[in-house]
Amino acid sequence: MERTLDLRLRTIVEAYRWQRGLGHQTVETQYARVVRNPDHPEVWDANHIDTVTAETPEQIDGVFQAMSDHLGHSPWGVIHTDPFTPEPFTARLALDGFKEQPAVIQMRLEGQVRARSITDLNPVENESDWEALAALVRRDHEEGARTGGAVLAPEVTDGIVAGYRAKQGAYRFHLACVDGQPVAYGASATAPSGAGIIEDLFTLPAYRRQGIASGMIAAFAGELRACGCSSVFLGAVVGGQARYLYAKLGFRPLLLTRCWVRSRAHEPEKTEGRTTRLTRDT
Repeated sequence: MERTLDLRLRTIVEAYRWQRGLGHQTVETQYARVVRNPDHPEVWDANHIDTVTAETPEQIDGVFQAMSDHLGHSPWGVIHTDPFTPEPFTARLALDGFKEQPAVIQMRLEGQVRARSITDLNPVENESDWEALAALVRRDHEEGARTGGAVLAPEVTDGIVAGYRAKQGAYRFHLACVDGQPVAYGASATAPSGAGIIEDLFTLPAYRRQGIASGMIAAFAGELRACGCSSVFLGAVVGGQARYLYAKLGFRPLLLTRCWVRSRAHEPEKTEGRTTRLTRDT
């Protein structure tokens, strides 16, 4: 039973790591992977460290050196952790002033989705589709519900949408429409690990509680299962209302993934063999 659970966890963790790296440069270092995109330095999803194996102080220092070497263009230090991240590394992040963002509950589908598929769901293909998606993403970011209450700047939204474009192909975006007007969006992908991912779901406030999100999830899950995915999962931010909907549809919590962030202005600075901490305001 323990081996089966470990395999389920690893299948989802590997899928999530794969999804984060899509559309960006990746650098494999000795104790971690670096995901980077100098064209969009403010976007956390495009510039971060993950897949950490470091446990000793020297190994952990090596991860921070890789961050300095490859992510110096970004004003943020961003690191993703999961159940396979060594605990000494996570403890070091807390010690060194990285702020833990709201964790994400990765939820795995058990059985069939308890909802009907939406019918007016169209793939994002042409420039008009991308413009409609960008407008919805901006509404999403202005609301701030999926960003911990933070309202992202328009240029950050532009960078995120550019990342979506770069993922297109392996990662498929769709628009849900009502009377021909796009009112919601979502994405799905079949990961190399065999897991099916449902991600980036948003519905305009005026169209919520009408079964649109449920219908998108049912449609995506059906397609992923038809593609032979061994499991289908999605993520819900801890404290967010979406987790109740996902549980109602048949998704069960399996693991937590976390994101840790620190402003580069507050990174330790080495001077004359000693480590000091910068105190500039951000």
